[in-house]
Amino acid sequence: MDAQEKLSSLNDVLKYAKTSTFYAKRLPHLPLRTLADIKQIPITTKNDLRQHSPFGLLPNAAESLAQYHESSGTTGRPVAIWYSETDLDEISNQIATNGFKFKEKDIVLIRFPYALSTISHFIHQTVQKQNGCVVPADSRTTVTPMPKVIDLLQTLHVTVLACNSLQSIMLAEVAEMNNLNPKTDFPALRAIYTAGEPLTPFRRALIEDIWGVPVFDNYGMTEAGTIMVDCSFQQLHLFEECFHVEVLEDDLQTAVKDGDCGNLVVTTLRKRATPMIRYLTGDIVQVNHHPCSCGSGCSYQIRGRKDEMLTINTVRFDLYAIEKMISRLPARRFWTVGKWNNHLYLFIEKESDHDMVSNEYVETLKATFEIGLSILLLEKGTLYDRHESLSFGMKAKPRYYLTDQETESLLKQIINP
Repeated sequence: MDAQEKLSSLNDVLKYAKTSTFYAKRLPHLPLRTLADIKQIPITTKNDLRQHSPFGLLPNAAESLAQYHESSGTTGRPVAIWYSETDLDEISNQIATNGFKFKEKDIVLIRFPYALSTISHFIHQTVQKQNGCVVPADSRTTVTPMPKVIDLLQTLHVTVLACNSLQSIMLAEVAEMNNLNPKTDFPALRAIYTAGEPLTPFRRALIEDIWGVPVFDNYGMTEAGTIMVDCSFQQLHLFEECFHVEVLEDDLQTAVKDGDCGNLVVTTLRKRATPMIRYLTGDIVQVNHHPCSCGSGCSYQIRGRKDEMLTINTVRFDLYAIEKMISRLPARRFWTVGKWNNHLYLFIEKESDHDMVSNEYVETLKATFEIGLSILLLEKGTLYDRHESLSFGMKAKPRYYLTDQETESLLKQIINP
């Protein structure tokens, strides 16, 4: 899609969105004359969506509604999002373009939550449209605890496991607790499909090392559906005909320089039942403008949630930076991070009794970032209790960052067990 085609699509969507109560007075006089004019439109925040849910963003001209979803509500009042049948069809067609391709005889176990979330339903529909079979192993029900999922993976000869990245690591742990080898005891498995949290190249390498199959990612959100999927070279590419994105400095006006990290702002270019105009996603992204081997012009690396980043002496640590540090360690599966008295603490569960962290590596990190930094190896089970199989992996969302108070409490627990 060239710039003129994108501008035409954008103006159509803005005209359509203005028929909703939220966007009616928010959008400028139309049409916009250039794509740069989009900066005349105020940023839309999650708080805006909360205040105008459930009906405020629905345009009067919206198609018949087919599906209702809500954000998880872990950071506040849930946001209401509606989808039409056309929306759902478009999203499933986009997901079908992923790099490993769902196949006709695939058996896909979906380990995302189903209730009010989106990704499970999107993948469910995609698989069935490709004539594959779905195993709906909801991650929020006691009907399918992790041991049951492991049994399903084996007995049903599941070919694709769809789950968030932490779940795939937890499932491998449960398999090992049952004397199974994730690499050899699930011979039908050909790929793992992740979504729901940023996937760094370091986390991807860990999962592939554990399971012995390639990992492909899906980036999206309840508010906008799937926005990017991995190509066959495992690079995230934007659906250019469906979304206009901006990567902005913290002033939310200035575009970042090529290769720099910035705030991802998304605008839908289709007449979605719930249009998103300059929506501040809360994610930090880095754009690689070099052509991908698949032929796409650029690719994206989701670095993490902005509101979760830790800052010490002006140095900001996003998920990408933390996992890059952890990638050099002997234990990488289960970790959390926090700061206390302007000191960064990485807490990592041991994977064997022989795991150690070299003082040389810690000193190198201290010198690199010019901060106080400690890496503390914890006994297995300190962060994630394995004793109760029904609750293992059942938390609402992965949580890697501790508050200052939680960091202090964990430090005291380690020092005075």
